[in-house]
Amino acid sequence: MPWWSWILIWLALAAGAAGFYALIGYRLFQRFLSVLRDVETATAKFSLRTPDTVPSMVVEDEKPGIFTEPAAARKSYEAGKTARRQARRQRRVERRTAKGQPRAWRDFPEL
Repeated sequence: MPWWSWILIWLALAAGAAGFYALIGYRLFQRFLSVLRDVETATAKFSLRTPDTVPSMVVEDEKPGIFTEPAAARKSYEAGKTARRQARRQRRVERRTAKGQPRAWRDFPEL
């Protein structure tokens, strides 16, 4: 066998190996893109959606709390706490009424 035949054999083997690795790399890249498409679909499906109507929190122009008197701050806190509690109760009653669920005893403030 002449010396140049060994060069041709090794060139064919190297070209075959390079082609094989290129094919494997291409298939691996295609599978990676497929996984990314699945992740994108799952993310879109399970993403957190904001409600259509977001209750707006009205912030009044007040002086910073550090400058208010402690008694006035306590009174304001208690009033806000009561208002938030009533708003939660009202939302709960509306939600249960819309879903056809019974109201809880604590939702009847007149009792």
